[in-house]
Amino acid sequence: MPTRVTVASNTKQSQKAPLLIPSSTSFDPNPSSSCYSLVIKTAQSKLRLKKASRIFVHGGRELTTQKDWEDVLKDDVVLLVSTGEGYVGSRTEDDPSKPGQGGQHADANPDCSIELLADNAFVDTLSITQLETTARALPGIVHAVGQPDLHPGTKFPIGAVFVSKGWLHPPLIGGDIGCGMAWYKTRLSRSQVEGDKGRKIAEKLRGLEGAWRRQEDREVWLGDEEGKGSCSAGEQWDASLGTVGAGNHFAELQVVEESSMGNPTSGREDAQHELYEDEVVLLVHSGSRGYGSHILKAFTKEGGHDSIRDDDSTAKEYLDAHDRACAWASGNRDLIALRFLACLEPGSWDLGLNSGIPLGSSLSADHIRQARRDVQSRRVVDIWHNNVEITTWPPAQSAYEGWLLPSDSATLPDSSTQKANNGDQPHSDTAALPALTAQKFNISDELPLEKFYIHRKGAAPTHNPSSSKPLTILPLPGSRATPTLILHPTFTPHNTYGQTNALSLAHGAGRALSRAKAATYVAEKYAGKANDLLRGDFVKADKRGNKIAGGKGGEGRDVHGGCWVVCEDKQLVWEEAPEAYKDVWDVGEDLVAKGCCESWGWCRGRVSYKVRKE
Repeated sequence: MPTRVTVASNTKQSQKAPLLIPSSTSFDPNPSSSCYSLVIKTAQSKLRLKKASRIFVHGGRELTTQKDWEDVLKDDVVLLVSTGEGYVGSRTEDDPSKPGQGGQHADANPDCSIELLADNAFVDTLSITQLETTARALPGIVHAVGQPDLHPGTKFPIGAVFVSKGWLHPPLIGGDIGCGMAWYKTRLSRSQVEGDKGRKIAEKLRGLEGAWRRQEDREVWLGDEEGKGSCSAGEQWDASLGTVGAGNHFAELQVVEESSMGNPTSGREDAQHELYEDEVVLLVHSGSRGYGSHILKAFTKEGGHDSIRDDDSTAKEYLDAHDRACAWASGNRDLIALRFLACLEPGSWDLGLNSGIPLGSSLSADHIRQARRDVQSRRVVDIWHNNVEITTWPPAQSAYEGWLLPSDSATLPDSSTQKANNGDQPHSDTAALPALTAQKFNISDELPLEKFYIHRKGAAPTHNPSSSKPLTILPLPGSRATPTLILHPTFTPHNTYGQTNALSLAHGAGRALSRAKAATYVAEKYAGKANDLLRGDFVKADKRGNKIAGGKGGEGRDVHGGCWVVCEDKQLVWEEAPEAYKDVWDVGEDLVAKGCCESWGWCRGRVSYKVRKE
């Protein structure tokens, strides 16, 4: 006899369809004729869940094995189908060894403190559910933060921070370990990137795809100054070094439109790490490419460790691999910058292009190391926003004695106070890349030195992991053509000296539409005029990046623009359109209102590079 079941959407459980499962259908989820496959196909066709991938029953148990199906499949059972997100609903105690699949882990903390920093920015209910479920179901979580850019991930939310004790959770960081952003200064002037000149600059950005030079050169680039060690991941992964990658990654030429940092002073040591009005800078957003995903799979799917006790030998193995991926990702951003500078400032950066110095030419390790030092001399700041960091907890006021605290206004303090904030070590100094997880954030000596772990998934740190000193500025980008805000992290009683926001800020505007919804909505909106999304002279744009009436053929249109875009992947044009993201100004205003930062200015993109099919 067939089994009568109901197939329902995990996130909208009133959306459902009946299904009869023939008795001959296999319980083993792997064959194409399995119960799993039949339920997934039904969800795709009847519920329009095109990316259906996971199946739960009420209580939170996920059906992943043959035994799971044998245990639960009976008449009138409701099968909740997910497109990747975690179970939505109250969990019942079933199997304590499987946190997040129906059981309550013995080390889970149902009273975990949770902060949501969004008031103005839109946050959907699914991402809040993911935040709360993750915080209270995974073992050892003591504090969780949803940044204003919070949005749903496949299983765990993006734009979130989780502080844990005694446990590491690799899936919270995800596969793009070390993904982050870095600002670099260029020698270009505003006039060289404005208007039609931006289009000409975009045309110059070629030769940026594919492997950079030879593997031995890439290993030197990823090595330390003494040539004794390298974070090379091997030729399979190093072949992607120096490439932007897909998804939401980009490299963007920006003009600093407003800055409260005044004007540069000749010879001032900290001028490299500040941004001044009318400067043209390069913002690079990229990560560890396929290398980080390889590490995650090794410690989860293959190793079976979704959560790892920190006294388990596997924890050290993961942290060591994680640190290498973070170092690799930082080296990747530096090399992307080198390749772009070779296009933007020809003659000075020939090593950046494979055509600049022929591959067969003799090239010393010293030459390569000097090139990376030269790039780093242009670097304003470099941050990871997918990483785990060891710290002590909670932050204390004594950690910031002598450091800059915010004033009632958003103006820059005098130079003597600012100099104290910069400290003796530049705040973007990640060149040496020490063992990141060995760093402890500077905190009161009166507190017990217990280890806690800050897991960031799409969240920017407020301090430099190399020096453990607060950052002066960091970027908060929108998406293509929308502004990038210049944020200054703050540590005051208002945000409990960084505890409220878990020593982190939002890493971007955050998605307002899923990729699937964005592709449909934006494609329909721009039907027959897709090139409008790639043009920088289409119509004028206001401060928020919204196009306004004006410009040839632009009267009355309300779309985004003002930036020449290089993107030869039509799907990405739709998925990464500004309309798919939240308003970055709302995100920034929420962070300021919560006392987590000050806004010190903003930049507007002039040329944004995603991908060329070269």
